[in-house]
Amino acid sequence: MRPIFATLSMIVAGALAATTAIAGLDDRLPPAAYVDPVDQQIARTGHGVGNRPFPCARERMEHGIALVVSAPTERCVKMLPARRWRGLWTNEFENSRFCPAPARSCTFRDRGERVWLNPETLPSKRGKLYALEFVGRRTIYKGPYGHMGASDHVITVDRLISARKLR
Repeated sequence: MRPIFATLSMIVAGALAATTAIAGLDDRLPPAAYVDPVDQQIARTGHGVGNRPFPCARERMEHGIALVVSAPTERCVKMLPARRWRGLWTNEFENSRFCPAPARSCTFRDRGERVWLNPETLPSKRGKLYALEFVGRRTIYKGPYGHMGASDHVITVDRLISARKLR
């Protein structure tokens, strides 16, 4: 039985690397980016180990269906220490982008690094722009994060200080 791909949390680096490889993109994280040595080995060799088909993913059965479940980014890849962040955040359909201060706009089309914030951690409505201040951790390694691997980094929000809707 072929696994049905499901996500209980955000699709993360390893799972996305496997998906983008199928699409012909070669935008994978280096093995050193992963916290777990087994994930590092899978990234190095390109071969799954046991019920782990690619980095940060596990196969499991649920109601007779084989699933591949990805681990949250902050448990999967190495993160920088927590620090205070300020900037703009937009949460659009299939897109989350954070633009650190002193950014004046924050859309997917704007130049600069694309930083994904997990929308589940923040109060928001789609299509709105927010001024945020929070404490969070950013991924160390640039890679394919967020929806379809379109973001360069992920920041995990550990503590929201303020969120003000701008539009």
